Amino acid sequence: MKTYQIALLITSLFMGFSCVQDDDFDIPTSLAGITTYPNEDAQFNSISAILGNFGTGNGDPVIYEEVTEGVSEKYTEGYVVSSDEGGNFYKQLVIQDARENPTAAIIIQVDKNPMFTQYEFGRKVYVRLNGLAVGESNGVIQLGRLEGDQLERISSTQVTEYIKRTDVVATIVPKNVSIVDFSDGLESQYIRLNNMRFDDNLVGQTFASEINDSFNGERLMFNCLGNSFVLSTSTFSDFKSVTLPEGRGYLDGVLTRDFYDDFYTIYVNTPETVQFNDQDPCPEPLLTAYFTAASDNTNFNFEGWLNSTQEGSESWTEQVYQGNGFAEFSALSSGDASNIGWLISPMLDLDQGDGEMLTFQTEHAYPDAGHDAIKVYISTNFDGTQAGILNATWEALDFTSSLEANFDNWFTWTSSGDIDLSAYSGAGYIAFVYTGSDTNNLNSTVHLDNVFVTAQ
Repeated sequence: MKTYQIALLITSLFMGFSCVQDDDFDIPTSLAGITTYPNEDAQFNSISAILGNFGTGNGDPVIYEEVTEGVSEKYTEGYVVSSDEGGNFYKQLVIQDARENPTAAIIIQVDKNPMFTQYEFGRKVYVRLNGLAVGESNGVIQLGRLEGDQLERISSTQVTEYIKRTDVVATIVPKNVSIVDFSDGLESQYIRLNNMRFDDNLVGQTFASEINDSFNGERLMFNCLGNSFVLSTSTFSDFKSVTLPEGRGYLDGVLTRDFYDDFYTIYVNTPETVQFNDQDPCPEPLLTAYFTAASDNTNFNFEGWLNSTQEGSESWTEQVYQGNGFAEFSALSSGDASNIGWLISPMLDLDQGDGEMLTFQTEHAYPDAGHDAIKVYISTNFDGTQAGILNATWEALDFTSSLEANFDNWFTWTSSGDIDLSAYSGAGYIAFVYTGSDTNNLNSTVHLDNVFVTAQ
């Protein structure tokens, strides 16, 4: 079973999130005059564009010019998803580009505490970019002031000059993801993880107040598929002594990454965003396919799965890269005018539970514009035999493919999203179908991994 890198103890400062005493506040006496808006001729840069701009600097910070003759004001906009009210964030503001289903988010370094009194959770803000720099700090892309070659915080006296409140306070909808979805593209976004629980060894402990934690509280969490990650809480937070909840449920927080040990972690704004209301054990998944036991460059042959070639000379294969096993199909160099290959799951008992959900991951290489080589189907009248494939009724399932999500980025694992199977009953089969043509230059390579079907 695949797991993600974890750490049980961090003894160094992590991203500046958590090194302030609760009572070290500089609370303004008035909010008057801080609600301002950009000029009509200002240029707007998306957060995605800012993150991409850093990529043009060869790893060095990229400065946005001060406003002078011929240089327009430049802004970005976003919604605040961090809060230092509970002491778990320190001298930072995290914003994302939409209140729901964001595509990008970024941290802004500020030399001011607290921030929640002016820039509360959900507040829409405009950020003036002129005079700021986008760079990497502690391994995460951020905005701040450039001092020499170092990214520094915006001074407290200049915060309102750069970060401008609007009168909009939106309801932030957490982005539903799975642990296997964690990637740099999700960094700093406000996410939700479902069916989470704390490690059994942590029962009775608190978020961060145990003696053996010298700086931050790291708490190992699992989902019902056995994937794990570390929840980080500052020992300066005002909820450090709150007892960890038992059972399982959901967790909302900001996804980030540890610089020193290079693993993904989550910071919550408040313990109220950890809601564990289900005391029942995790239900057994209907299907768990990590393909861990794959043999590199062999014909796909996992127990219960059906690997069938409808047209052409190619079939699904097993591949291993850097210790990770997965399924692959490619028409590249086959010489075939048509390639169609079916990879069909073991039989699923869709009456076993309620709320069945399918998730999986795909990635592409050598993509062909306008051609998505993989489709996914479900059947409830397939007889499980190769001869019965074309006699069965197959219904297409909508999903997010790696081609549409990352056309320009080869070998980038992309989550399908949650695919609702609750409308189906009886014996079900999931089919992953590759179609292509080497002679017509429709010969993308497709990888498939982490196929799960769960029920509530």
